[in-house]
Amino acid sequence: MDRLRIYNTRTLVAVEFASTPSSLAGLGARAHVFRRLDFAETAALHHQAVRTTTEPMVARQMRDLMEVVKDRVAFWEKLVPAGLQCFVHHVRFADEARGKAGYAAAVAAFPKLAMIGLYAIDPIISMFPQAFPVDPAPNFWRLGKTNELSKDSLFFLNFFPQQKFLREQVVQGTTAIYCESAPGLYHTNNYVDLVADLFTSAAKVDKVVSLNLNRYSDGYGFFKAVAAGAAMSVIVEGYEHFQWHGMLTKLVEAG
Repeated sequence: MDRLRIYNTRTLVAVEFASTPSSLAGLGARAHVFRRLDFAETAALHHQAVRTTTEPMVARQMRDLMEVVKDRVAFWEKLVPAGLQCFVHHVRFADEARGKAGYAAAVAAFPKLAMIGLYAIDPIISMFPQAFPVDPAPNFWRLGKTNELSKDSLFFLNFFPQQKFLREQVVQGTTAIYCESAPGLYHTNNYVDLVADLFTSAAKVDKVVSLNLNRYSDGYGFFKAVAAGAAMSVIVEGYEHFQWHGMLTKLVEAG
C-alpha cells in the first residue's frame, strides 16, 4: 500500500433523506452509497446475534451494548422524515484540490442533502484505510488471509461533534474493538477529520468534525466485537460525556 498516496486523498461524506439515493458518481471520483438500517432492523440483527452466541458473557455484553446503541442511533432515527429513508454517500478523491472541487460541486448540485462534509484520513487511527469501504482488508489475526466484502457485511458510521479529548477517546474505543475482533470480525476503518470548514447542512445536523467509518463481517461480527470492546472503553454507559451518534448501514451502490 502506498500510504502517502492514501493519506493525500480526501473523502466527501454526505447524508441524504430520500426514497431513493441520488448519485454522486458524477463528481469524478469513486462513489459508494449506504442505506441506514432503522432501529427495528438493527434490533432484529441484535436479536439474531444474541441467539447465535453460545457464551453467556458474550450475550450479556451484547445486551448491554444494545442499550447504548439504542441511545446513540436515536439522533438519526428522529431526524429522518416519515416515509423517507436515510442514505450515506462516500466519495474519495485523489487529492485535496480535487476534493475541494468535488465538495463545491456537491453543495451546488445537491442543496437538500442533510449534510455534506469534506474529510482527510487520520493515519494514526485508520487501520487499512485503502480497503474501506469495499476492497479486501488484511486480516492480522490470520496472516496471509484477507477480510472480503460479502452480502452480509455491515458498515457502522460514527459521527462526532467537536469535543475535548475526541481523538483520545476514539483511539480508546477503536483499539478496544479491534482487540476483541479475532478472528477478523472487524474488517477495516477509515477515521477522517474535517478539512477546514468544508461542512454544510440543510437539516439541522450538528457540525461533524470527524467520522469513523467501519466495516464488519456481519451482524454477529459487529455486535460481538463492539460489545466486547465496549466493555473496556468509552463506549459503555457512564461515558455520556463522549458525544457520538451512529448508523448501522448496508452497502447499496458501489462505484
